[in-house]
Amino acid sequence: MENESRDARSLAGRRVLITGITDAASLAAWAARGARQAGAELVCTGLGLTPHHQGLSDRAEAHMSSAFESFQQTVAEELGAETPTFACDLSLDGSVRDLAASLAEREMVLDGVLHAVAFDRTLRPGGKTSLLETSREDFLGCMDVSAYSLVALLRELIAAGVLADGAGVVALSYLGASRVVSHPYKNVGVAKAALERIAGELAAELGPAKGVRVNVVRFSPYSASRAGGAIPGLVEAEKRAADASPLGVAHPQALADEVVHLLRPGSAITGEIRHVDGGQNLLA
Repeated sequence: MENESRDARSLAGRRVLITGITDAASLAAWAARGARQAGAELVCTGLGLTPHHQGLSDRAEAHMSSAFESFQQTVAEELGAETPTFACDLSLDGSVRDLAASLAEREMVLDGVLHAVAFDRTLRPGGKTSLLETSREDFLGCMDVSAYSLVALLRELIAAGVLADGAGVVALSYLGASRVVSHPYKNVGVAKAALERIAGELAAELGPAKGVRVNVVRFSPYSASRAGGAIPGLVEAEKRAADASPLGVAHPQALADEVVHLLRPGSAITGEIRHVDGGQNLLA
């Protein structure tokens, strides 16, 4: 019982930055709840208007303001009104730099980071699902937010002195990073492949320099969140995985448990791609 109690508070006294919460059902929200239950102090960042957004239309500004208000409401309801929230656009270096500076001003040193952001303009009803027909702008935009943002975020956190030595970093991915899957995922699948490769490189760089561990978790197809529900064909892919995978589709709590495990101090796990998908990765 004593060991169980200790494990249940395995992140006590540690501060974790959570990105990517869009609604209560989002995988980032599940991971955040798991980290909080394990004793972590949370800091959350979501897409919102910043001084670095210039020339936006009134409609775009209204959309971003609404999205940030929804994010803040979700954080307050799911994680507590006292949880700090920051607006940040991970595709803008200045915005990421401001986030790191704000954390430094508040002396909020991070012991963990969850990267759970992705963006693909082609994944919408009626959007182009052919990689050959994907525009340069859509490809690079997806790569920027879904993959390069991990580099930008960690660089600025380290430069500001707010990423602790020995911190744990976890990025969320999907089997579509290495397989051609049945539903539209082509553009973001390429970006997730890049994200996984980036995570390995960062694990090799930051381990010797700072003892920082960087890992990736691939989860089952998941349509319950706002982001997942917007992916054409994902509901059908989830049903197929539920029928075919040895353990069916994984529950989001299993993802949360794995994220907490990878964020725990003292782990020697780094540069890994972990599958929390009921064994779907075993299938041909």
